[in-house]
Amino acid sequence: MLRRRWAADTLSRWFAMNIMMALLVAAAMNAAFVQFAGVWAKPGIKDIGIVEQAAAVVRLIDSAPRDMRPRLARAARGDVYSVEWFPNDDALPMRRDDTYVGVTARLRDLIGRQNVRVLGSEPGDPGVDGTPTTKYALAIDLSDGSWLLFVAPERSWGLNPWARNVLTGIFALAGSVAVGALASRRLARPMEKFARQAQRFGADVNAPPMESAGPLEFRMAAHAFNDMQARVKRYVADRTYMLAAISHDLRAPLTRMRLRGEFVEDEEQQRRLFRDVDDMRAMVDSALAFFRDDSEQEEATRFNLSELVNTVVDNFRDAGSDVAFHHAGSVAYTGRPLSLRRTFSNLVENAVKYGTRAAVTMQETEDGIEVTIDDDGAGIPEKLHEAVFRPFYRIEASRNRQTGGVGLGLAAARSAVRGHGGDIVLENRAEGGLTVRVRLPVFDSVQALAACHPRA
Repeated sequence: MLRRRWAADTLSRWFAMNIMMALLVAAAMNAAFVQFAGVWAKPGIKDIGIVEQAAAVVRLIDSAPRDMRPRLARAARGDVYSVEWFPNDDALPMRRDDTYVGVTARLRDLIGRQNVRVLGSEPGDPGVDGTPTTKYALAIDLSDGSWLLFVAPERSWGLNPWARNVLTGIFALAGSVAVGALASRRLARPMEKFARQAQRFGADVNAPPMESAGPLEFRMAAHAFNDMQARVKRYVADRTYMLAAISHDLRAPLTRMRLRGEFVEDEEQQRRLFRDVDDMRAMVDSALAFFRDDSEQEEATRFNLSELVNTVVDNFRDAGSDVAFHHAGSVAYTGRPLSLRRTFSNLVENAVKYGTRAAVTMQETEDGIEVTIDDDGAGIPEKLHEAVFRPFYRIEASRNRQTGGVGLGLAAARSAVRGHGGDIVLENRAEGGLTVRVRLPVFDSVQALAACHPRA
């Protein structure tokens, strides 16, 4: 039953239905334009206001002597139309089959003569010589068989044909754009939703499953994506718990090794053994902290990011470190403050540890917020810029356990920043030292980030 319902909602059917709807709406808009703007664009004879005036002129001239009619016809000319008298229909420059039924009954009532003959033509109708006419013409016979010809210029409410055609084209283009935008928006909405949910999962494996909506193809892709996401989440959870358990279980043998080291009589060997045990314990503690932060999610909230970074910098200043902070003003951010505080503390600590001073700069960009930490140390070879983010990776020549750290600081920092949808990159400074560039995207609301990264 579900499969049968889905089959009626495939992407190809969506395209076909949207194209059909677009064509129907465009046709309806065109019909509406013709219906409501047709008189304005190219009115008929009965809509240009000549019928009533012609009836009054006909009554006046028909009651006058025949020899005065040419002069009266010329006198009746005005800005709206011209009038010409013809003694018979042979001289009339109109086709005899141009009988204008549409206004004949009206003119008969206005003139008071039921045998009135009326000929009429509009712009575009064939003339006597077969070429299209360019003006309105209305011929009415008088009681003695003579004719009055009323000729009016083409009426378009003050717009010439070129301007009228341009305006009609603009209306057609605007209607097509509106219909096309609505149709394309309806088709693009499921794809945009799919892309946003995929991006959420890219930022955090604990993102909620993708909603199954839209055409059949999108729902099939959503189900496949959710299956993949579930497998990845299980893999990450199993890896995290396993490594955390291993790190935790290592504490017991390390404690026993230290106790047994108390019985070693050789002081030099005992000192080396205790040093190795302490190094291993430091690695285990760091690993536990790293895996704990990786598996537990802090609740997202909105806070002042510039104030948070300034607090981190002040802590290092209080400890006697030379750290400067430059920022344009307060920056509100939606994220996890404790996680970011640890991240910036780690990065500033590295800058101070491997250089004599550090400079922290925060600025807003088109994509979000960028925080840079510059130091004047020895820097890191460019080929190792990605390697240093691997857990437990150390550059022995400069950054080793004797100077502090077990190789998890940068890995934890990048994990936290990527958990906010951002990233960390390293750059060597031309004047010497290293630049750590932290890029954080901006979410519209706390709920948006909380939905993207729910608490475990």
